[in-house]
Amino acid sequence: MRKGVLLLLCAALLLAFCACGEQAPAPEPGPTPTPEAVPAGKTPNDNSGVKLRGRLLGSLACDAPFWTVFSEIEEIPEGESRTWRFYNYTDGLGIWNNFLVILQSTPEGHSADENADYREYAVLRADHFGWGEGYDEAVAESDWDWERFTGDLNGALIELTVTHRAGKADVSVRAETEGERSYHQSYTGIAVDGPLYACLSVEKACLDLLD
Repeated sequence: MRKGVLLLLCAALLLAFCACGEQAPAPEPGPTPTPEAVPAGKTPNDNSGVKLRGRLLGSLACDAPFWTVFSEIEEIPEGESRTWRFYNYTDGLGIWNNFLVILQSTPEGHSADENADYREYAVLRADHFGWGEGYDEAVAESDWDWERFTGDLNGALIELTVTHRAGKADVSVRAETEGERSYHQSYTGIAVDGPLYACLSVEKACLDLLD
């Protein structure tokens, strides 16, 4: 009798040990929430009544597709800066539908098809995003209020400065909104290994260039 009880206890302990050694299957990962940049059903801004103060880049309809409209390409020698001041207008249907600044290696052309020596050190968007050969070395900072971003940028006065220092370029942006809110954005330490030229562009936006 005692022997039978011992056998039963040993069997129970063995089963418990085996159960502890098994690992429960990992739970299936849930969906990653992806907030929409533009609420569904939003209508584009109507900027047709804007009174221009300077030169227009794009059209007030804010219908220029990406990489189709550019300002004059300007050289920025090492040790110098170039500042643009402009009012930014957007259709408001995407946080990327605003101004861009392009840092490139050539005084002409906007692609390698147009100029074999063309290279992009950085293409920088208003919504704190960019790319290019020197972009990965840059430190990007901003204090945009993303809840108000598309509204704040429509009609905002922008001061954008590109500074060329030894082997690097810095871009700083100051924005003053029509609602008298102020924001700052910067890209510091963009790698530059040759001559530096810069220009502005837009996507589904337009710029009222003051200087």
